[in-house]
Amino acid sequence: MGKNQDMYSCNRVSLPEAAKELGMSNQAVREHMKRKVIDIGYVLPCTQGTRKSYVIYRDKLDKFLGKS
Repeated sequence: MGKNQDMYSCNRVSLPEAAKELGMSNQAVREHMKRKVIDIGYVLPCTQGTRKSYVIYRDKLDKFLGKS
């Protein structure tokens, strides 16, 4: 496991929780993450179809919000 994975491996945040903290809709968070406007986690493609998974880390969210 790499250094970044160690740092962010435990404290994940759900998309709805992150959206609430950011004051935006779930879809807005998805779009901002896909376009790399906000760096709060990763967008992972699923193995089948066009769906994506959104992994949001507490540390990155707090840093983006200026809490840490």
